[in-house]
Amino acid sequence: MPRWNLIRTAWTLAVLATLAAWVGCGSGGRETIEVQGVVTLDGQPLADAGVMFSGPEGGSPVATRTDASGAFTVRAVPGSSQVAVSKTETSGGAPPQDDGTMPADGGKVQVKALVPAKYADFRTSGLTVDVASGMEPVRLELTSK
Repeated sequence: MPRWNLIRTAWTLAVLATLAAWVGCGSGGRETIEVQGVVTLDGQPLADAGVMFSGPEGGSPVATRTDASGAFTVRAVPGSSQVAVSKTETSGGAPPQDDGTMPADGGKVQVKALVPAKYADFRTSGLTVDVASGMEPVRLELTSK
């Protein structure tokens, strides 16, 4: 596997593990509804982006990732949810060693946001979805400006 792919895989796994720990158990046993949608950035599908729903009453957020066409599916608690979307790219650093550990002199890894930072925070994204039974798929249309 080329060096860049190893670094990207390692960072993707680290981000997903952190996200899973942060999200916790999701809805906490409350009723959930399947929400389907598509995320675009400047009119183009946003592949491999993290999509997080923060439900009403401060419940635990739930998260998913978009596919190659920008589509996602998530189960969320009914009501008004704030939504955050993020996507990053990493560069630099050394690949993991054969035993899976990172070398001590691995160099600095740089992380670049591929969508404006405002969308990664529930409080600033401006994205809300009214989750209800029988709802149509949602379109989350982001702009880079």
